[in-house]
Amino acid sequence: MYLKSKKTKLMPVWQKCMSAVLLAILLLAGLGCAEVEVTEAFKGNFEKSKGNKVITDYCQSCHIHKDFDSTEHMVEVQLDYKRTVFKNAEECRVCHYLEKHLVYDQFLRKTRRPGDANRGKFKSFEKKELVKMKKSRKEEASKEEVLDDGDPAS
Repeated sequence: MYLKSKKTKLMPVWQKCMSAVLLAILLLAGLGCAEVEVTEAFKGNFEKSKGNKVITDYCQSCHIHKDFDSTEHMVEVQLDYKRTVFKNAEECRVCHYLEKHLVYDQFLRKTRRPGDANRGKFKSFEKKELVKMKKSRKEEASKEEVLDDGDPAS
């Protein structure tokens, strides 16, 4: 069976179907890469600045947050938290996370809200983050020492 259009020559239906399937696969593959990067950012597998950029870009892709200013937001919201991990957060992922819904095969953006955090609802998360924060501070301090030791002006 052949389809005929005014501008194109005859092309078998199976060939058009294969082209559509190939295009769909390529589009989905591209979306999959973006999804992996976002998930990795929320897991904390990137440097702080890159993770924050990936998460901010992801959130700004939503029409509600398209004019969102992450720097201003972080400064304002930290005042609402009383617990150390959230009050001293330097990464979006500390307060925000993704929840995978298998039924819908989608991620939902979630927030660890100040009220819940201040009541200690996220203590197990906080313990893990405190370890990461201490480790990160030690690494930053050792980098500064290396820079200070190697500085010819001192």
